[in-house]
Amino acid sequence: MIGRENVPKKGAFLFVSNHTSFFDPILLGTALYRSLNYMARETLFKTRCSAETMRIVHAFPVKRDRGDLSGIRESLRILKTGKPLVVFPEGTRAKDKCLRRAKPGAGFIAVKSGVPVIPAYVWGSFDALPRGWKTFRPHPVRVYIGEPVNVKDGVQRTEYREQSRDVYQCASNEMIKRIGELKEKAEAENAD
Repeated sequence: MIGRENVPKKGAFLFVSNHTSFFDPILLGTALYRSLNYMARETLFKTRCSAETMRIVHAFPVKRDRGDLSGIRESLRILKTGKPLVVFPEGTRAKDKCLRRAKPGAGFIAVKSGVPVIPAYVWGSFDALPRGWKTFRPHPVRVYIGEPVNVKDGVQRTEYREQSRDVYQCASNEMIKRIGELKEKAEAENAD
């Protein structure tokens, strides 16, 4: 794990990362000394056993196919209580190692909460447990953590009004940009 010193020791923050594997939330959670909260797709809460497991790890359900007001409210409530929240700005696991366009929801949460955004890049998880696979393959994994960013400051310098969807997309785009910078660093350090 590289960059742990960038994580605040107390207070809320939005921990944003790429997402290529079911392994990513586990890696992010074990990379830090703080307990994290997670947004998770609602289908992971379908059975009683999986729903209980998700709650034990501080995850709450969110509907991905449309704007989920209850999920957004829960996100803002968690951050308001001073707890960190993990969000994957792309909205779902990627089918390859490429970063995708971010969804505006992550930007909405960042702008409305005003908390620092901590970008992260999980390297190697796609090779260890790619989408569609049920078993792990031996492969090293690393979590790269970047410096805190206040995306709200950057958004306020745009020509958009704060209520505009463009503002939230701009904030989400900034997150993906920062994750992409960490990806470049990870790939350079781990080149064979």
